[in-house]
Parts: sequence; structure tokens; C-alpha cells
Amino acid sequence: MIPIYILILPDVLLLDAVGPAEVFQYANRINQKRGGEALYQIHFVGPERHASNSLGLPLNLDPLPAKIETDAWLIIAGLVGDDISLNTQAIKKACDWIKTHVFSRYISVCAGSLVLAKTGLLNAKKCTTHHNHLDDLRKLIPAHQVLENRLFVVDGNTYTSAGVTAGIDLALYLIQENDQASLAADIAQYMVLFSRRGSQDPSYSPWLEHRNHLHQKVHQVQNAIQSEPAKNWSLEELAKIAHCSTRHLARLFKNEAQVTTKEYTYKLRLNLALQLLQTSDLPIEIISGRCGFDDARQFRRLWARYHPQSPSAFRLLHSQ
Repeated sequence: MIPIYILILPDVLLLDAVGPAEVFQYANRINQKRGGEALYQIHFVGPERHASNSLGLPLNLDPLPAKIETDAWLIIAGLVGDDISLNTQAIKKACDWIKTHVFSRYISVCAGSLVLAKTGLLNAKKCTTHHNHLDDLRKLIPAHQVLENRLFVVDGNTYTSAGVTAGIDLALYLIQENDQASLAADIAQYMVLFSRRGSQDPSYSPWLEHRNHLHQKVHQVQNAIQSEPAKNWSLEELAKIAHCSTRHLARLFKNEAQVTTKEYTYKLRLNLALQLLQTSDLPIEIISGRCGFDDARQFRRLWARYHPQSPSAFRLLHSQ
């Protein structure tokens, strides 16, 4: 069983801590249900037992332990706010504790990377953080090491992630990396995640793109397409979902989502293809079919609208 110490600091953003924790607990429950053992042991620790937090919930944390196991992981949760002081007594105490121990993996969520940087552990590491704190991170370490618009960055035994829900994606990646790829896929299904995202994915999810509107009918259509992006959706089928005419839906969707239904579907299919290029060795022809394209030629033509490299070149650069 791998011990995981989740560091909780005052003014913690709770989702940064409990999001990854729930992923690891799901791993335990699913594996035990299948007759296996619990895989991860979660410890919530902090310099202050009753740390303040984003939801005002009463917390009762374990103190920072004097000894840790050699295979232990450290997760540093982020903090609330855009202006974070790293000079508090709690953060100084936490940094001293981190520096006196050696963890097998160092993991940060959101602004937790700022704390990790303060310890000096990011001095020679590529890393990322929430987009609101990129400049803050650049003040702590060489600017060229800070990567923008990345969901998470892996450099050796150090894992840094962007904001909030990116911690869930990173936790799934860690389980996959721990030789539990099928378990990670099952957890994503249990947690009703539309799509698992990889390290090269942008911190702004393509699954949320074109959804910054309030029209319920358009959201219903988008939900349907997202549930089966590879399906050959006709405008007639989508109009039935929205309970309107095809002409009205076409106009409504374009006005609200700023793209046509077909363009929207193609974008989702391209994102699925991107994931398969990163995570599989499937031939381009198979990927094209799985993602709903007519053939590899159509896939390559649409891919070229959004990517400077060919699918094959992209795979060489970004495969995980």
C-alpha cells in the first residue's frame, strides 16, 4: 500500500485536496471489490490541525509526521485567492518539514506549486500551475521552466498540475503510471468523467469550449453529442432532442455556441483522436474510424485546421 500525504495549509482550496483523494479512494474500493487489497493509504496532514478552507468546513488534520515511509507520495493542495503570501508561519513550517524528508513523488495541485517552488524542489524542473499564478511561479524559479496551458507537467518524480479539477486528471494519470491503466479507466467511468485528459491537454478543457451560454436546448444537444461524439449525428436527430425544427436549431446553435453542430462534433472527434495519438499505438486509419471520421483522409484534412504538425508527427512529439 502506497502512503500518500496530502498537505493541507490554511486557506486551502478543498477541491484541490479531496478531488485527488477521492480518485485514490475509488481505486481502493474498486480493487477491493474485485478481491484485491487497498492500494493507497491517505493521510491528511498540516501545520495547523484546524486549517481554514474554501468551504468553511471544520477540519481535524494529523500533525506533520516526524517520519515517513520511503515510498510515500506528497500532494500539496492549492490555496484560495489570487494573492497568496508564502511568508506565513504555517507555510514556513510546512516547507521546513518537506525539506527534511524525501518523498518518492512530489505532487502539487493548483497554487500548491508555489509552496513546492519555495522549498527549492522546482529549481531544475519543468512545471505548471493555475493560469492565475503563472507569473507568481516565474518569480520563484527560472521563467523558462514554467509551461503555460498544460493540464499537468511531469518531470522526473515531480508532478505539477493546473487549477482545481486538474488534480483529478493528475491522480488518474498517477494510477495509470502505477501499472493500473485499466483501473484508472474504470475510476473515470465511476466518477462520470466525460473524458480523461492527458498532460499535453490544455488547462482549458475542449469539452467546455463553446458552452459559455445559458440556452438549455443548445446544452441538451451538446450533451448528446458529447456522450457519443463518434456517432453520425443528423440535424434531424439533434432537432428532436431540442424539440424544435432543424432550421431553428441550426440558427440557435450557431448563435449560442458560435459554431455549427457539425463543427462542434468535429472538434470533439479531433480531441478524442488527439488522446488516442498520445496514449495508443493504433494506426491512423483505426483512430479515424473510432473517432467517427469518414476515413483517414478526412481526419488529416480536419486535423490540419487546428494543428501545425501531421497526426504522425504529433504522436512522435507527444506520446505518453
